[in-house]
Amino acid sequence: MALAQSGDRRALDRLLRDVQAPLYRHACTIVGDPDLALDALQASLLLVARRLKSLRDPRWFRAWAYRITTRESLRVARRRGRDRQLFDDGIAVETLDHAAPEDAGGPPPLWTERLDELPAGAQIVLRLHFLEEMRLAEISEALEVPLGTVKSRLAYGLARLRERGAVSA
Repeated sequence: MALAQSGDRRALDRLLRDVQAPLYRHACTIVGDPDLALDALQASLLLVARRLKSLRDPRWFRAWAYRITTRESLRVARRRGRDRQLFDDGIAVETLDHAAPEDAGGPPPLWTERLDELPAGAQIVLRLHFLEEMRLAEISEALEVPLGTVKSRLAYGLARLRERGAVSA
């Protein structure tokens, strides 16, 4: 990371290659279209490369890169008329009866098959937490939403998957 921030092109290339696939999946979830997600990814990686020197704490790189990708994905979606609301999907923001733990284990076996049935807000949080193995605080930072909202979306998503039999209770 330090080498990439200091201008080492090879280090920057490695860093961008390492985050390219997960950021693309994240953009796809938000945009809902693989081609538009590529547009968002390209813009995001360009911004990451240009602004990397301004990142003060390298430990937050992943959350920072996801935040940039979230913003770019929403911008691309809006420009193309495919605006999907991340957290305005009718789910109550209050914490549900069963609050989500910080580490709920690995993704359940049927989880990825049923994930697309959930509202976008819950999908994104579940993908980031289980597939990308991000901590809840990182997700909160990446999506620029309160930690309570992240926990609520995680709990909501898991509850809906339990109802559908994709997750055991």
